[in-house]
Amino acid sequence: MTAFDLNYPSAHIAGMNVRAILADIKKVKGWNQTQIAKQLQVDQSTVSKWTTGKQKPEIDQRDRIMGLARKLRLVPQSASADDFSVPIVGYVGAGGEVLFSEGQGPFGHVQMPPKNAGETTVAVVVRGDSMSGQLEDGWTIYYDKRQEPPSESLTGRLCVVGLTDGRVLVKKLIHGRQVGHYDLYSANAAPLLDQPVQWAAKVSWIAPA
Repeated sequence: MTAFDLNYPSAHIAGMNVRAILADIKKVKGWNQTQIAKQLQVDQSTVSKWTTGKQKPEIDQRDRIMGLARKLRLVPQSASADDFSVPIVGYVGAGGEVLFSEGQGPFGHVQMPPKNAGETTVAVVVRGDSMSGQLEDGWTIYYDKRQEPPSESLTGRLCVVGLTDGRVLVKKLIHGRQVGHYDLYSANAAPLLDQPVQWAAKVSWIAPA
């Protein structure tokens, strides 16, 4: 493999994947993680976390990964760190409700957030004035690390919340009056009090349109 090949099973396809690019670099150059780390100006343990999916590189690190991939002609010369992406799993509608069903999607991809991204990071996109003043039409909400049930660390945080009746909402989570129940707040809708919450995930990044 000495030149970029459209048939090569690399990460040049839609939704570029850091792990795939690192695997291609290893395959083409025969480098181990320590050698790859030296090229990318990080330590071996960082590369290990990237390849196992425990951590995703931040934006300056993605620039270096993509620069090396371009140098090795594993991706088009026009490729950039902006091409790394995460899947869209739903849309946020009126009242902060996430419009999707478990197992559906993805509904395309959006750019990976500049930081706080992990292997399980996904995105939902705001449609309409779901939480006007807090979340606006076209904004992207990122989350990962679903907790079932929610831990104490999520109390008072803006979260993507799954209720036992199947609804998924973007709300601030406050303890309710029963175990496993929470009061759910948003900027432009009446609070939902004492709701049975099955799971929750802290919103890790919000990207304005």
